[in-house]
Amino acid sequence: MATTPDWKRLLDHVMTVPEKIYETWNSVDGWDNHTIFGVEYGWDGVAWCAIWNWDMYHDVGLDSIVPKTASVDGMTAWAKQKGQWSQYPSVGAEVNFNDGGHTEICVGFDADNMYSKGGNSLQAGAVDNGQGNGVWTHVTPRRSPKIVGYFAPHFPDGQCPPTADPHDPRGGKAVTSYTWPGPDATEPTPTPAPAAEIARYQVTINGLQYGYGAHGDHVTKVGEALVAKGFGRHYSSGPGPDWTDADTLNYSDYQISLGYSGTAPHGDADGVPGPTTLKQLLGSLPSAATPALVPPPFPGRDKFVLGAHNDFALQLQQWLDKGGWGPKYRVGPSRTMTQLDLDKIKALQQHYVADLGPADGKTGPKTWLYAWQVAHGLRKK
Repeated sequence: MATTPDWKRLLDHVMTVPEKIYETWNSVDGWDNHTIFGVEYGWDGVAWCAIWNWDMYHDVGLDSIVPKTASVDGMTAWAKQKGQWSQYPSVGAEVNFNDGGHTEICVGFDADNMYSKGGNSLQAGAVDNGQGNGVWTHVTPRRSPKIVGYFAPHFPDGQCPPTADPHDPRGGKAVTSYTWPGPDATEPTPTPAPAAEIARYQVTINGLQYGYGAHGDHVTKVGEALVAKGFGRHYSSGPGPDWTDADTLNYSDYQISLGYSGTAPHGDADGVPGPTTLKQLLGSLPSAATPALVPPPFPGRDKFVLGAHNDFALQLQQWLDKGGWGPKYRVGPSRTMTQLDLDKIKALQQHYVADLGPADGKTGPKTWLYAWQVAHGLRKK
């Protein structure tokens, strides 16, 4: 009798967790991060997206291959240290969204999209000021700048899950797509790679367009950088400000040199830039002209009292952390105001006591403004 691979046991479990709201609600905090998943992990009442991931592995006896951390950044650092970090989706991989802002588990992919399921998230289309409250599935374009990368763990049985990585160190052969067939269904046959053709679509990175038909000095700079690295064989008259098929073909050659595979219209080496390869080519990501910075409106003093739980609290904590005020966070920033946050506010107020005094830890419009200005380099510390 065939044994179910470890990755499939994990996937079957993840996919059978009911999609619904799991957090409890109270009139003071609203959704309060208290869940059965936090209880299982041993740390309840905190942001729980990474906690949910660990619980899923723990439930099927695979928690030894993933770090027990509530931090997406911690998970990412661990994966890179272990040589288990990838720019390609694979089933069971933990996804880093928004540079450590959120994580879910990859449950499938195709040429265009990555499918994931995660905790501390919102149902697609729901609006709750960005606060997650349940377990839901989501669809994200594979080239979305939201996706930083994937932690692809090595499963104990040595079997590689369905992967899009052409050089997956676990030994798997890359496939174009994978969709969960159900807990007892026969595994689907991998989708064959699409026929080769020249990609003719655009992407927007930092407000600038790349791909067929894009125009501007930034297009010329990409072409010049390709030529400088030896990827200009398709040009007949040299790089210019209009993105042509020659730019696409040269960029595809460059992507292949980095280990990407697959061609247009959907392959990872289709000749249309993504944020990762573009930064590798140019050294940094160009951006469109940045509009003048304007501080967000002050939302009210009640958002920053001890125990308050909201997105504005998270925003303020991020500014305080970036400005280097007060004691360092061991865990955080978060959406909940703690005594540590009030101490950090006091440190800011003490520094500008002539303007903000007294240093009472209470956030008013001027404290809010100063925290924002320092974090954005608009006021000297």
